[in-house]
Amino acid sequence: MAERGRGRGRGGDGYASRGGGRGGSGSRGGYGDGQGGGGRENYQGGRDGYQGGQGGGGRGGYQGGGGGGRGGPQEMASRSSAPREGVAPGIYLGGQRVPQPDPEITATEDKLVASTRGHMFEIGENSAKVPGRRGYGKLGTSIVLRANYLTLTTAYESNLTEVPWFRYEVDAPNLHKERDAKGKETLGFSRDKKCRLFDQIVAHSKFNGIIWATDNSKIIVTNKALPEVGKVPGWIETIVLPPPVGNSQNPTPNPPPNADQGAVARNTVKFKVTLVGSYAPRQMIEYLKSTTNGATYGGAGDVVQTLNIIMAKPPRSAASVRDVGQNRFFPHEGHPGHPGQVAGGSHPGCEKYELGSGLQAMRGYYASVRPAIGRLILNLNVTSGAFYKPIPLEQLINEFGGLRSYRDMEKAEGFIRMLKVKAVYVKKGQSAAFMVKIKTVLGFERNFAEPKKIVVVTRFSDAKGTKFQYVDRRTPDAPAVATSVKDYFYNIHGITLRRPDLPVLNVGTRADPQYLPSELCIVLPGQPFKRLLNGDQTSEMLKFAARAPNQNAMSIAGTANAPGNGVRLFRLRDTPDLQTTSVEPWGFRTGVDLITVPGRILKAPKVVYGNRKDETPRIGSWNLSQVQFYKPGRLRRWQVIVFSIDEQRGNALTPGDPEPLFNELGRTLGRYGIKTDQRGPTQTITLEPLTEVNRATNDRAVETVYRNAKKNNVSLLFFVLPRADKWLYARIKYWGDIKAGIHSINSVGSKLQKEKGQPMYLGNLALKWNIKAGGVNHIVPNTFVKPLDNKTMLVGIDVTHPSPGSSGGAPSIACVVASTDEHLTQWPGSVRTQAGKREMVDGLADMVEERLKLWQKKHNGGLPDKIILYRDGVSEGQFDQVLTIEVPCFEAAFKKLYPPKSWPKLAVIIVGKRHHTRFYPTRQQDADTRIDRRTGDTVGSWNPLPGTIVDRHITGRIIREFFLQAHQGLQGTARPAHYTVLRDDISFEADELEQFTHNLCYLFNRATKAVSIVPPAYYADLLCERGRAYLFSTLAENHGSESSVFNASGNEWTSGVHPNLAESTWYI
Repeated sequence: MAERGRGRGRGGDGYASRGGGRGGSGSRGGYGDGQGGGGRENYQGGRDGYQGGQGGGGRGGYQGGGGGGRGGPQEMASRSSAPREGVAPGIYLGGQRVPQPDPEITATEDKLVASTRGHMFEIGENSAKVPGRRGYGKLGTSIVLRANYLTLTTAYESNLTEVPWFRYEVDAPNLHKERDAKGKETLGFSRDKKCRLFDQIVAHSKFNGIIWATDNSKIIVTNKALPEVGKVPGWIETIVLPPPVGNSQNPTPNPPPNADQGAVARNTVKFKVTLVGSYAPRQMIEYLKSTTNGATYGGAGDVVQTLNIIMAKPPRSAASVRDVGQNRFFPHEGHPGHPGQVAGGSHPGCEKYELGSGLQAMRGYYASVRPAIGRLILNLNVTSGAFYKPIPLEQLINEFGGLRSYRDMEKAEGFIRMLKVKAVYVKKGQSAAFMVKIKTVLGFERNFAEPKKIVVVTRFSDAKGTKFQYVDRRTPDAPAVATSVKDYFYNIHGITLRRPDLPVLNVGTRADPQYLPSELCIVLPGQPFKRLLNGDQTSEMLKFAARAPNQNAMSIAGTANAPGNGVRLFRLRDTPDLQTTSVEPWGFRTGVDLITVPGRILKAPKVVYGNRKDETPRIGSWNLSQVQFYKPGRLRRWQVIVFSIDEQRGNALTPGDPEPLFNELGRTLGRYGIKTDQRGPTQTITLEPLTEVNRATNDRAVETVYRNAKKNNVSLLFFVLPRADKWLYARIKYWGDIKAGIHSINSVGSKLQKEKGQPMYLGNLALKWNIKAGGVNHIVPNTFVKPLDNKTMLVGIDVTHPSPGSSGGAPSIACVVASTDEHLTQWPGSVRTQAGKREMVDGLADMVEERLKLWQKKHNGGLPDKIILYRDGVSEGQFDQVLTIEVPCFEAAFKKLYPPKSWPKLAVIIVGKRHHTRFYPTRQQDADTRIDRRTGDTVGSWNPLPGTIVDRHITGRIIREFFLQAHQGLQGTARPAHYTVLRDDISFEADELEQFTHNLCYLFNRATKAVSIVPPAYYADLLCERGRAYLFSTLAENHGSESSVFNASGNEWTSGVHPNLAESTWYI
């Protein structure tokens, strides 16, 4: 490796140097949900969902390469074909006896709820107060479901000797990212360096004879007290960390004195370990089993965290398992050279699937201990994620798109930025490496122009053009010599580069570069891709992750004869009994079977269209046949714009007269009752190819369309496009929503012209059309029943954040939507940018005031008596912030608009989507199935039926919460929505709130089916996505380069929408 830095210094360890400094080595973590579920679950780089393949006896185990057992990784089907499954969709453990839900838990719940009703309880660091549970729901048909939880039983509950838990915290200078007095963030230790530090600490003799576990970040827990380590002064020691696993090299000939002095200094760490506290599991269990509302246990949070650290130790200790984010673990191909790696370099539970463009999907597991009424339970779930392929870096870049142009290089640099690679040094004519180094890619070396140079031929520097000075260690007192990277590797290492014309990697820092040719590098396995997947990759990810409920359940738990890969990964079940060494030394055991819970299926409401025609939903859906909209809207003039592209297959429509098609669209609108005036002449416009170099030209074309439409008093433009394109969509919406104030609807020509299903497609367009025109598509009668009435306003709030690929300093986008009519059809909203990564809404009082004033305008000066807020996107740890930061903003708006003693009653309900609770039917009649008329086979998703609700056995002691799967889970394992009540001035009974929430899911106005979350939260999410479109280049198109930084003052948009649209649901 070649290195350049600030000031002259010594070369060392096989590379040249002009100074000291080194690059960071941290990997990137975390990403997203991988459940294929129904309705609206989308992929963003991958978030959760791994699971084991079914082989062997028809279920849990992996079949090995040599005839059985658990051999190497399971390579899934190639791209464009669905992954193979070893078990057909059906009922998990169908035909076996179904254990009934634990009656003792039910009895404890009933006793406890009698004492929580009508009382307030404190939560969080700010001691915010929430209402206690008022009761449990009873409406609906009772059923029994399996849930992806295992019981956790302590030694105390089994009348055995308890094992105490001791919790220690580790500190060291710059261990974590921090902000100094000026607000500047320090880098902190890389992930790898933290792991090396904690490995050294637990290898100390103080841990002899002691069982330990650690999060490799801050906390160490033990089953015995560490000798002579207390709270003050603690254990303080200085150590030198070993090099990263995988680094190796032959000794340097005649090394100068203190050649490694810089490396030793960088890896010298002074750490401090202090005792935080000790815990007896008995106290936690007594608290959970208590039936009095005054029972408290201050250590509950620490105990749960301790248990999660203990549960994570087996996968964290495995050589070829990568932990990503919180509690997610992915078996992968194996870390090269890691001691103890399995034969072949892969974990036996490794499953992968090609996504294209250098990425692959892998399956892993999520595990989290949860406190429930009367017991502790362990949540285990399948999770999927997108990872870089562990292949030569040159091959990875070629699969991503190559380096044909400067723009390709920019994209590739963003793609590999912060990627960890193994640099393998092999001399010409030899096969064995004489040196291996693990490094992190900062990017390509840039060829910066000299101050007075006018022309710069290239902005990325190759191995011939990248030059630096180095000192040859092999010669005492050698002078600094100028050389290129190409010559350096030939003269110093005897390596002739095959491609000296490719950009050189910088694996140091900008100020202190270290150079590597990409042809020497191999991508290390298990590195997650954190940015947005493209459309093709998303489709492939769904093929991989969307699996039937029983297939996921089999992978999690399996059976006694074939344990699932989930319980095996955490060493909870196998032959022999692995719990004797994994969790039993800590004084507890887990169950090995998924628990059963009581559930109910709520009856679907009727939906009513025009002329009082009602429809009875079947399995959560209905159709538009022979109906008119309940209240047709009216738009003035509308016009069709056909965009073609000047490229092969760039025509939006097939040759021929398109007017009959557009006339049929107009007749369809009329059949549903929508009133439109004259349709303007169809306009066909040819755009330049949709490449970045043509964007300015194409953007002007879109602007011109809207300018002309405005002159002609057009109310809605219907765009027909040759294909879906995110940039073009974003610009159509920007110019229409922000600048011109004209509604727009987009359609891909091939879908519009497709004869099969065309009436349904046109009907779906009509749904959007009518909402934009201010109409009402359908209603659910008696939505507002006791304790609600027609003076109730519903509010939805969501915040969307920049992704890792966004521009530097990119903002978050906050949205507030609110109903304005008694039918809950129109949902205008406020949208604006705010500081990036901030979840609590800035300026919320003004946004709430805007919504109330519009309600007032639509109701002859009246204001709502009741307001129900469905807040999306908030984690459990932020509940108290909603109550202490956002609720006061509502009260500030009330203070401005309401008389002092006439404020509305407010209910605040959190909508959770990113949880890991899943349910599995235990009987076919409770599952979403049907008989195929052609084959006679039973087919379907095998998910619970729409309307399935669970509010017992897995919920907490105090706060009211329930899980509701209102929708039909068409693809994969359905994910229920999780609702948590943080404030309830309205005093809902359990059945009232649960039924109201369920009915709302049938009022999403651009669909003829129940949706997975309530419309207020859904609409807020849609408005956030529209805001992202307004800032498309900032939020979606920066590929990791350091040069792109968001500037709010100079940006096209920061808040609001054109006044012509502000009172409509323009974003639908």
